[in-house]
Amino acid sequence: MKLIFPEVRAKMSVIAVFILFFCTFFKTSAMDIISTDIENSNSNWELITDKVMGGVSEGTLTEEIEDGKKFFRLEGIVSTKNNGGFIQFRSKSIIKENDFKGIRLETRGAVGEYFVHLRTNYTFLPWQYYSGKFVVTESWEKVNIMFEDFEKSNFYQPSKFDSSEITSVGFVAFGKNFNAKLDIKSAEWIKD
Repeated sequence: MKLIFPEVRAKMSVIAVFILFFCTFFKTSAMDIISTDIENSNSNWELITDKVMGGVSEGTLTEEIEDGKKFFRLEGIVSTKNNGGFIQFRSKSIIKENDFKGIRLETRGAVGEYFVHLRTNYTFLPWQYYSGKFVVTESWEKVNIMFEDFEKSNFYQPSKFDSSEITSVGFVAFGKNFNAKLDIKSAEWIKD
C-alpha cells in the first residue's frame, strides 16, 4: 500500500496541474458578454429603436428560457420610413485587455442578416459604429465575427480598433423593411 500511494499522489498532481492549465486557458481565451446563467439577469441591456431619430420601427427585448438556458429575444418590425431602419439591444462594455480578436455568438432567429455594432473611444456621434454582419437560421448555431471583418460606418473613423477601445456592443436588426426576430443564447469576446 505504501508503494502505491506515492504513484497515486504523483498522478493526482499531474491531473491537478492539467485541470488548472485547462481552466486557466479557457478562462483567458474568452470572456462572456451574455451568459446563459439563469441567476444572472444581465439587466444592463437596453432596447433602442430608430424612434430616437424620428423613425417608426417597433421592437421588444425579452429574456426567455428554453431547456433550462436563458436567451435574449429581439423582435419587431424594422421600417426604413422617416430615415429609420433599426432595432437593437445594446450594453456598455469595458474590456481592459487589448488582445481579443472577435466575438462568438450562439444565435438563431428569422432567417437573414443581422449585425453586431461596436462603438469605441473614437466613435463620438450617434451614427458612428463598427458593423459586423452575421446570418442566422431557425436553428441554434455558433458564429464567429472577427474584428478585422467589421466595417466602419464613416470614412473618418480609424480603420482598425482593439478590444480595449470598445465602449459598447449592440445586436442589431438593420437596414431594410422586415419582420425581425433574433435570439442570442450566448456571446463572448474571443482571442482566437
